[in-house]
Amino acid sequence: MSKLNVSIGSKDFDITLDEDFARFFEKDFRESIGAKKNIETKDLLWAFVQKSYNEYLNKIEYKNLIEKIGEV
Repeated sequence: MSKLNVSIGSKDFDITLDEDFARFFEKDFRESIGAKKNIETKDLLWAFVQKSYNEYLNKIEYKNLIEKIGEV
């Protein structure tokens, strides 16, 4: 397990994650938020909206792939 610290709106939060996921999360979090030490609430909300939109696009792509596989 790996413990990460995130500061949001001047409040610190400790997150404990599995080692592999922690490495992925840290990299992905930095790409979404940047190298900021303290994250503003609006920046976190924007990152969440971006992630949700990416997930939406992925679901559309998954659906299209499943339909193509079904046609074979």
